[in-house]
Amino acid sequence: MINLEVIKHYQTNGINCDVTTKDVINKLQDWDRRFGVTISDVEHDQVTVYFQTLPDNLQELAIEIYDFCPDVIDQGYGCMDDMLSMMSESSQEINEEIRALLEGVDMDNPDFGLQILANVLKIEQKVSLWWD
Repeated sequence: MINLEVIKHYQTNGINCDVTTKDVINKLQDWDRRFGVTISDVEHDQVTVYFQTLPDNLQELAIEIYDFCPDVIDQGYGCMDDMLSMMSESSQEINEEIRALLEGVDMDNPDFGLQILANVLKIEQKVSLWWD
């Protein structure tokens, strides 16, 4: 059973996305029941979730995460194309970690951020959620 006292203490929420502390608790309990999770880096507007197991269809989980916390894509993995462009313009090499996250991702697909998130879940078995 996941310890949610720290979520209650910080009143972790995504109020700008109409996500209350109760919603965060309910989602974490659901994920804990389905996958087994632990949490860290808890603040009033963020939490990192570690998954003990993952579903076969990581794309569905990525969509579920995006629906719950859009900033993961809208301010994170969905901006990876801009980061890659800046790296290219400044002749920076893409490191192995980023290459692994991009494996099999079609950057021309408007949903490439979800594909990257699915790769992150596969490789790291975690996601950092934040709302701002």
